[in-house]
Amino acid sequence: MMSEPDVHQLIQKTRRYEFADGLRDLQLAVLLGLGGASAWLGFEPGWMAIVGNLAKTYGRWAAWVGLLPMVLVLLAVWGMLPLMNILRKRWLWRESGMVKPSRWAVPRRVNVLTAVIMVGGMGVSLGLRALGWADDAFVLRMIWAATGWGFGYTLFAMGRQLALPRYRWLGAIGGFISTVLLFLPLRFGQSSLAFGLLWCVLLVVSGVLALRHASSAAKKAQ
Repeated sequence: MMSEPDVHQLIQKTRRYEFADGLRDLQLAVLLGLGGASAWLGFEPGWMAIVGNLAKTYGRWAAWVGLLPMVLVLLAVWGMLPLMNILRKRWLWRESGMVKPSRWAVPRRVNVLTAVIMVGGMGVSLGLRALGWADDAFVLRMIWAATGWGFGYTLFAMGRQLALPRYRWLGAIGGFISTVLLFLPLRFGQSSLAFGLLWCVLLVVSGVLALRHASSAAKKAQ
C-alpha cells in the first residue's frame, strides 16, 4: 500500500526549488552591490558637481543623468531574469522541469517583523541621539545597519521556511556584520557602499556554492 505524500513537504520542496540553485542569490548580489555603489555615487560631491554642470550647460533635463546609475542597476537586475531562465531550461532544470516562482518567499508575519526591526533600530538611534549619546552620523549609519538586520532576519526566516540551511547562516552572519557599520567612521554614502559590498560578497559566495552543488546534481541526472 502506497503511503500518501506529505503535502507540506511537497509545497516546501516546490517553493525551495526557486532558491536552491543559487541564481537568486547572485541576482540579489547584483542588486545590493550595484545599488550600494549607486547610492554612494549619488552622495559624492564630485558626481553631483558633474550633474550640476550638465544641467547648467544643457538644461534641466540633463539633471536626470543623476538617476542613470539607479536605472542601470534595475536594467542589470531585470536583465538577469532571461539569463537565469536560459540557464535553468537548458542546464539546471532540463531534467527536472520548470516551476513558477512564488510571489512571496516568506509569510507576511516575517515581513512585518522585518519592518519592526528596521524601524526599531532607527528608533533606538534617535533615542540615543536625544540623550546625547550619539551624533547625526550615527543615526545615518543606523539606516544601513538596521537594513542589514532586517534583511538578515528575512534570509534567516527563509532558511527555516524553505529548509535551506545556507540562508540561516547567511542571514545570521550578514546581520551580525552589518552591526560593524555603526562603528566605522564613514559618511552616509560610504556606508551605503560598504553595506552593498558586504552583502554582495556574502550573496556571491552563497550563490556560487549553491550553483556548484546544483550543477553537480544536474550532471548526475543526465
